[in-house]
Order: sequence, then structure tokens, then C-alpha cells
Amino acid sequence: MKISTDDNFMRIFRLPNTFPRGFCFGEGMSVNFQMVDWFNPVPPDEISDFDEEKIVEDIIEFIKNKNYYDAAYKFLAITNYGDSFLI
Repeated sequence: MKISTDDNFMRIFRLPNTFPRGFCFGEGMSVNFQMVDWFNPVPPDEISDFDEEKIVEDIIEFIKNKNYYDAAYKFLAITNYGDSFLI
């Protein structure tokens, strides 16, 4: 994974606790996610020095300390540099 200044961006979405059931024939089913945060996961002055192995772990800890974090929900992180993960 390589992060550059052009794609150093992340969005955090709170997922619903329940999802529609059944098959999604045709057009699919709407699901409401709430975007709760967005930020640069790597400080701009550290782009060339960050630890690729530890970045997800650091971001998870960072999110868990935010005011919007609630352990009753799952959160989805989607990055511009091609990574995504659940918190």
C-alpha cells in the first residue's frame, strides 16, 4: 500500500445495526450509512515515513477515541488510496 499526497484521504461511515433481508434482485435495496468523519490518515509531513504495517491499527485506535464512536455500531473506513476496513 502506497499513500501519496494526492490520495491521503479517508471517510468514516457509521453502519446501521440491521440490514434489509432477502435477495437483492434487480435494483437492490437501499441502506442508509451515515458519514461521521473524514480526514487525512497520515499527517502530510509524515507521508514518506509512515509505517504501512501499523496504519490500520493506529486509525482504529484514533476512531475509538472520537466523540462519535459508539461500540454498539460498526464503522466502515474507505480510503482514496484503495484500502477499506471495519472498526
